[in-house]
Amino acid sequence: MPDLPRSRRDVLRALGLGALAAPVAGCVTTGEVAPPERTPARILESPRLEAPPPAVPRPPEPPPPDLTPPPAPERSLVLPPRLRRGGTIGLVAPAGVLRGTSQLTDSMRAVRDLGFEPRAGRHVLARHGFLAGTDRQRADDLMDMFTDDSVDAILCVRGGWGCARILPLLDYDAIRANPKPLVGYSDVTALLLALYHRAGLVSFHGPVGISTWPGTTARSFLDVLVEGRALRIEGETRARRIAGQTVRGGVAEGPLAGGNLSVIAGLAGTGYLPDLDGHVVFFEETGEESYRLDRLMTQLRLAGVLRRPAAVVFGQCDNCTDGGSAWTATEVLRDHLGDLGCPAWLGAPVGHVSPVHTLPVGVRVRTDADAGTLEMLNPAVA
Repeated sequence: MPDLPRSRRDVLRALGLGALAAPVAGCVTTGEVAPPERTPARILESPRLEAPPPAVPRPPEPPPPDLTPPPAPERSLVLPPRLRRGGTIGLVAPAGVLRGTSQLTDSMRAVRDLGFEPRAGRHVLARHGFLAGTDRQRADDLMDMFTDDSVDAILCVRGGWGCARILPLLDYDAIRANPKPLVGYSDVTALLLALYHRAGLVSFHGPVGISTWPGTTARSFLDVLVEGRALRIEGETRARRIAGQTVRGGVAEGPLAGGNLSVIAGLAGTGYLPDLDGHVVFFEETGEESYRLDRLMTQLRLAGVLRRPAAVVFGQCDNCTDGGSAWTATEVLRDHLGDLGCPAWLGAPVGHVSPVHTLPVGVRVRTDADAGTLEMLNPAVA
């Protein structure tokens, strides 16, 4: 057996480590390997960072506009002046965008054919999405017509949607101080009822500029606004319309108020819908299925809008269908109107149909639900 190495040096040499066998400073001589010397820790300084500049305070965000209307003051009824022949009728588009300049051209022609001079609002041809200009533009056009002494009446070119959006932007005191007839229907219902509620002004559920004017539509407009005559209408007898029919018999009197059913339902709780207790309330609608009619009528009843009307008259529900349900539109309406405990009838010639009668919102009327009649008791213009 070969001799075993007897020293650390011999071991290292046998392992082929060569120079590692040389004495190492600081090594102990007992055959143990001393731990290596520790190098003093070096503190590395991080690069010095510049302090960020002080934040510039942002200006406070303006609070969202408060659209809650103040309580409506108690106001006496104001009749607008009688429309003079040859006078000026302002044309405004307070809701949907006009589908082309032809709608304005046709409206101006209709006004001239009636014997009046048309004047278009500054923004009547504006466009803001599906609206005829921004809310401010549409409100400004309407206020300009009310405060312009040379304008005798205001006619909305069309409905659509958008009138409710401008209600908070109107100056109802200025409107009351400058009374004049405002005429329109469908979405214009929002304006008619708001003016009646907040300005005490009689306004008119009647034709729009793009209506079909010749015949009864024109005669009704002139009779009510120019001649100051009392309008009387009877239940519908035309085919493909809701025929005049009694839901709950009786005779009632009261101020007339109403318009498009869905618009009125949308005004519930907003502060722009008058209290309809004691009123003869009329409705009309278009393009709704029977379950939607039920939802709209239910909304009004739950909101207390139909607590104690003097009477209810439902006009036409143009293009309203059953939608495959068990109830027709007429059956839904009869179900609701029969529960109100007041005279009620269906089928008045009022709605998205021709001719369009001019009905004064705020003027006292009488309705006979058995005969299917509605008549004004007083003139609607001063």
